[in-house]
Amino acid sequence: MSMRFESRTDSEIVLLIVEHRGHAQEFEGRDLTRFLMKTGLIKTAYGPVFWLLFSFPSPFNGTMTTYEVVVNPTDDEHLAPFRALADQAYWHVVIADTDGSIVNLFEFPNSYGLGQALDDVSELCEAMNGTNFWAAKAEYQARYSVDDLLKACESNS
Repeated sequence: MSMRFESRTDSEIVLLIVEHRGHAQEFEGRDLTRFLMKTGLIKTAYGPVFWLLFSFPSPFNGTMTTYEVVVNPTDDEHLAPFRALADQAYWHVVIADTDGSIVNLFEFPNSYGLGQALDDVSELCEAMNGTNFWAAKAEYQARYSVDDLLKACESNS
């Protein structure tokens, strides 16, 4: 989402994580700067689906907490916030509860290569027909879990 910080004139893209009140409170005051991002592209019968996984260690047990974002790689409007995020010097993550209270905000230098990933995806999608993103997304979600994607990333490392 787009957010304007008091100390800056332009708005910036922030990654917003909304958790139920009890779970969100667990993140309050925690250092969550060991933040990871993985990306991938899946071809479905209805067109391509671009996915991003954002992960960081749980503040309690150290296991990775992962959030998935699914994007239409053939829609420039859908890609625009991710291009803006890729261009930012710093990334910001806001953790809020379902009541809208912010429980944690952290930022860190942008060293994730999202701009290159977006360029690669755009180039690959030129050869693919994007016919129906919502059907493509449904097929993708029926076939792949976040665990499947993480395992695929590990095997390609």
